[in-house]
Amino acid sequence: MAWGIQTWDVSGTPNNYGLVPISVLGFFAVAAGQQSGAASYTVPPGFVMDFLQVNTGESYTTVRRTITVSGGTITLGAAAETNFGANTYPAIAGFIVAYLRAA
Repeated sequence: MAWGIQTWDVSGTPNNYGLVPISVLGFFAVAAGQQSGAASYTVPPGFVMDFLQVNTGESYTTVRRTITVSGGTITLGAAAETNFGANTYPAIAGFIVAYLRAA
């Protein structure tokens, strides 16, 4: 007996791929409250770069940062404390992990 979960898109095609292996390009540390910085990586043809924010801090903060990807560059910026929109994250200490995914 197999256990799991399956999901489908609107046309009925299965779209649950489970755990997907990724290729990590690199990572860099971010400090608590950090709202600026950038890192660049080489992105091979047929791929796009994405990222994960991995928190190592436990302290609550209202300080927020933006994280954007353009080509092979990840850029950190300042965000208002009331901004909970797309590409905004708590400015907690941790790491930004850059990885590749198929375009």
